[in-house]
Amino acid sequence: MAVMIDRFETVANDIRVKISVGACRFIASVARTDSEEKAKSFIERVSAEFRDATHNAYAYKIGLGDGALIRQSDANEPAGTAGTPILQAIEHAELTNVTVVGTRYFGGVKLGIGGLIRAYRNCADAGLAEAGRMTQILMEFLLVSVSYELLGSVLRELAASGGKVDDVEYNETGVSISARIPYSAIDVLQKQLTDITRGKIKLLFGQTN
Repeated sequence: MAVMIDRFETVANDIRVKISVGACRFIASVARTDSEEKAKSFIERVSAEFRDATHNAYAYKIGLGDGALIRQSDANEPAGTAGTPILQAIEHAELTNVTVVGTRYFGGVKLGIGGLIRAYRNCADAGLAEAGRMTQILMEFLLVSVSYELLGSVLRELAASGGKVDDVEYNETGVSISARIPYSAIDVLQKQLTDITRGKIKLLFGQTN
């Protein structure tokens, strides 16, 4: 049986960290990005801000498992010396929905292939460490329509499933409950609610974050 993934680790804060490697200056700009559009926009903003830099390499990862979107760029550094070590830092930290831009200002002394790889990796590691981490739970929106006498039982089941109730609206025919439910709890909760109400319930699901 496949296990449904309903949570992931991402960065807690958008940050910027500066480090020096030899005569070169490196800057790690880190941001949570929940879509490729946001990742590209962040990269463009950082690159524009540091347009005078020698290079603005980057890597980002969005999504989970085999469906994750992964991109990287060496930004004209020697192949594999910038984007790859930045991406390795993201993967090693087991994070997703994050973009890291590694900016380098050349200081007049070449670092060599190995030096560049270590410098960009250290830069990305420092940025991700400073950004911190948080667990994001993927939630499904649920609208429940039920009679007044069943409200207490439904609310208890929602709480037991790890759900969060956003609103309870009373009307002439009953109660409407707006809630968010962890993905992994949906099937069990649907069965439980149907059973305890003997089918006298309306459920409407829709995706949310």
